[in-house]
Amino acid sequence: MCGRFVLSNYTEVNELHNVLIEPSYNIAPSHCTLIFNQEMIPEFLEWGYSPSWAKKPMNLINAKYESLDIKPSFREYETCVFVADGWFEWKINSIGEKYPIFIHADQAIFYFGGIRNGSRAAIVTIDAHPSLANIHHRQPMLLDQEEASCWLKNKKKISSSNLLGKVKSYPVSKYVNSPLNNDQRCILKTETK
Repeated sequence: MCGRFVLSNYTEVNELHNVLIEPSYNIAPSHCTLIFNQEMIPEFLEWGYSPSWAKKPMNLINAKYESLDIKPSFREYETCVFVADGWFEWKINSIGEKYPIFIHADQAIFYFGGIRNGSRAAIVTIDAHPSLANIHHRQPMLLDQEEASCWLKNKKKISSSNLLGKVKSYPVSKYVNSPLNNDQRCILKTETK
């Protein structure tokens, strides 16, 4: 689905959006991260959506596109986009162990469709594109800059982004499993068993 992601290309973020960030190689749920609201204004929000009526935070990190206009949890959402330059999924290897895969588009920045309310947000997921389905059956709604604008304006599902031709993946070490680890070692290629 998307349980961790990366926003490390601080140079490109600054050049494209005039926003200064610290590089982050292991953004985990409950971390604050850069999003753009419907007016394309940058904000730093907590990753973990919760409806306003919830007595305890629900911390929904992903929201299925198909359920956005059905589930009561999402009744009052606004669209947003997360800024990223990669994300992680976990696969099972030949000996039955889970190992992480880093997915990126030449480590250039892109966007995930998102929803938000107040100071919290979730990543919108869709069925995985065939090029990614061997890694996980769901994926973040991946957007380039033009597609991000379209999502923010009209909530239009984008299931085959222009970016998919650039997407690459490779295994990384279990170092990324701990959200306390947040450096380039999280995205270093490793061998699988």
